[in-house]
Amino acid sequence: MASIPQPAVKSYFFGKGYADVGKTIKGAWQRNFASLGKIKDNISNARYRGKFAFVFLLILNVLAMLAVIVFGSIMTAAVSMINIAVVLVMMIGVYIGFSLIWLTDRIYLMRKRIFTACHECKEKSLIPTYICPGCGAKHTNLTPGVYGILRRTCLGENPGSGCGEVLPTTFFNGRRNLEAICPHCSTSLADRESVPICIPIVGGRSVGKTAFITAFSKEFIGEVAPSKSWETEFYNENKANIYKEIEQDYLSGSTRMTDRPQDINKASSVSFSFFVKGVPFTPERLVHVYDIAGEVFTDNSENEMQKQYEYCQGIVLMIDPFAIPVVRHRCETQLAPEDIAGIGKADINGIVDSFLNKLREVTGLSDKKMSSVPLAVVIGKIDSAGLATEVGDSAVRVLMAARPDKFTDYYDTQDYLCRKFLRENGMESFLNNVDLKFKDNRFFSCTAIGHTRDQGQYHPQGVLAPMQWLFGKADAKMAQSWNDAKFSKNVPKIEAAEEGATA
Repeated sequence: MASIPQPAVKSYFFGKGYADVGKTIKGAWQRNFASLGKIKDNISNARYRGKFAFVFLLILNVLAMLAVIVFGSIMTAAVSMINIAVVLVMMIGVYIGFSLIWLTDRIYLMRKRIFTACHECKEKSLIPTYICPGCGAKHTNLTPGVYGILRRTCLGENPGSGCGEVLPTTFFNGRRNLEAICPHCSTSLADRESVPICIPIVGGRSVGKTAFITAFSKEFIGEVAPSKSWETEFYNENKANIYKEIEQDYLSGSTRMTDRPQDINKASSVSFSFFVKGVPFTPERLVHVYDIAGEVFTDNSENEMQKQYEYCQGIVLMIDPFAIPVVRHRCETQLAPEDIAGIGKADINGIVDSFLNKLREVTGLSDKKMSSVPLAVVIGKIDSAGLATEVGDSAVRVLMAARPDKFTDYYDTQDYLCRKFLRENGMESFLNNVDLKFKDNRFFSCTAIGHTRDQGQYHPQGVLAPMQWLFGKADAKMAQSWNDAKFSKNVPKIEAAEEGATA
């Protein structure tokens, strides 16, 4: 609970109280011994009163001096000890109260899994820097402490300016309503001490990340949230403008290439962020969905450290099936020119290796610890070249009907078909790499647009399921409330002999 110097008035019991006790005790002893000086003066003046009077007054004043030294010191010491004891009891009470309130505030933040994830620099902080509404002074540690237990008085941005604004210091008396900035990059924040759900969407260039985010965002905000009586609110005006673009793209069937910022001061990854509010969510949830240009991701040429990987609760890895050489060779004649032009160029195994290197760089964690992050591998673009009959909804239902003894769960069956598809098309090393590095992984298939790009409104299929799975992994309340799809706890492993029986 070490205190960082703040532009605020220190609490009496953490500063001036000590000085006042010292002054009181020092004054008592000074007054006690000052009386000895008067006695010495009395002895000095007695010389002029005659010999008999001098002896009498000398004896009397010596006795008085002894009384001051002995009994006066005892009384002064006793009063000082009483004074110290009273103040000490009060201070102990204040310290206990301060510690309990600080601990309550900290436990609440940790138990609710509240932290601040800056949408610009991606740094994580437990408490952001709060701005005084009166003078703009920056309070970097607005918690119960030496500057105030429940409230603190702002001194002003310049010491001695005397702002006098009273600021709340805890979650339960209004701290979340103050303006806040990131303590690392000073970007304006609007987190409001909410519970963040952070999901990066990763993959190479043209694999369909932005289309996936567009489809998910429109479906979740437009359909899922209203059906659950949840309210959504955009993080800020910039995020609201991003959603306007999402709506336009959704209606036209378009997808915009994620910008590669040339300005090194601008973030390479962009988050679409919105609050989810409703009866189950106290405090509200703050969803961050991260997108980054594919070539920046694969080239390791980001402008900033991708800190979101350090605290994200799940990851979506997008796979373009037509980037697999065998699949492209087999299906290219069935693809429209626009679809061929949009095929991802990056090697899928290279993408995974690049991503694992980023995790190590950002988190400094061992492979074993990194593997705890849930990974949803999503095969996209299945509306093209008849891939839906191999890994889509129709394929899942056909297999479940043909083998009800082995395939009873929809998403376990989908996972099996996706793995089978990748294995049969030369991607076994990729599958082994995923299983080795991420102990909690599940495979999905989807089509974000539902048809060739720019051919009309989106008709997405399968974009919600991987996000629901990851949201449920990230947040127990979300798992209870958003339960449209059902997922088994663990994906069953199908033995090779059983695979042959399903062929």
